[in-house]
Amino acid sequence: MNLTNDRKYAIAMLIFSMVYCFSAFSLDADFNPTQEKYYPFVLSIAMIILSLALLVWPSPHTTTWPKRKNLQKIGLTFCAILVYSLVLHRVGFLISASILMGICMWVFEANRKWIVPVSIIVAISFYLIFDRLLGLTLPAGILNFF
Repeated sequence: MNLTNDRKYAIAMLIFSMVYCFSAFSLDADFNPTQEKYYPFVLSIAMIILSLALLVWPSPHTTTWPKRKNLQKIGLTFCAILVYSLVLHRVGFLISASILMGICMWVFEANRKWIVPVSIIVAISFYLIFDRLLGLTLPAGILNFF
């Protein structure tokens, strides 16, 4: 069976999104828009629908793998997000999100003088919006007093 790259990707994403859907559904939380269970479940359903759409209607364009430099950027960003997810509860949202954003800005060659201030301002803004304004608890970590 000769599948195009889009269909292979669609099958992989469909499997991933179904596992993600099962994981989101098995969270121990109420199913309402302000709880942890709602958004991962909705995201997984959207991923399933988009994966099925890509499986049925693959792109007519040919795709190629990224060049070595871009592949390194993707790998470094993936590793940074993985470390972020592992240390988020221990370190806290403000510190880990600032570092993640700084790494992503550095990887994608942002102006170096803006990396630290923008990372900190965006992390604080997200914290204030989600934790204080919307009431969605974000981990405080070592900044437990904030």
